[in-house]
Amino acid sequence: MEIIVQGKGTKYIKPNEVILNLTFTNKAKTYDVALSDGIRNVNYFVEEILIKNGFSKDELKTRSFVINEEKKYDEKMREYIDAGYSFNQVATLKFDYNMELLSRLILAISEMTIAPTYYIKFGVKDEEECRNEVLAKAYQNAYNQALAIAASASKNLRYCQKVDFQPISNNYYSPAEFSSSFMRAKAINNDMIINSFTPEDIEISETLYCSWIAD
Repeated sequence: MEIIVQGKGTKYIKPNEVILNLTFTNKAKTYDVALSDGIRNVNYFVEEILIKNGFSKDELKTRSFVINEEKKYDEKMREYIDAGYSFNQVATLKFDYNMELLSRLILAISEMTIAPTYYIKFGVKDEEECRNEVLAKAYQNAYNQALAIAASASKNLRYCQKVDFQPISNNYYSPAEFSSSFMRAKAINNDMIINSFTPEDIEISETLYCSWIAD
């Protein structure tokens, strides 16, 4: 007798990692000025904020870097004209969950002359370990179902002959996140960040399809 069941596993995990995504931007009339001002701003962040809070410069990972030529439409001339150049560098900083450290970074960023925009996510560092635990739960759930079905049919459950796994791109991030636009709308202070913001637990789910043999 073949028994086919669907096993599900779910786990709720408290975030243990902060992911700070930063976007440094500025505009200038010439390419050289846009580049030099942009690099100067990033270097200020690295030297005056990152390093002074215990990070190394290598921990800031650049995801993209571009300088674009800007155009704007001139209504009188009815054509696009030069509007200078824009500097854009996107970078990510990851560190262990620490709201006090995060609050120091946010407050320091808010005091920069040309502050980068940012959004913050909360995740887990050990994704593979968490996923394996959830898969084990899904398999156990499938086994319990197959065992119950076999017993109801007066059969003995022998072994699992096949397991199918449907790859699902799990999001190992808390639904809670906030950004620089949110912080600008609030009176920023250290206590507010530390005491009034607790990210929601991360829900991880996996599904297995198992074929069991009973006789």
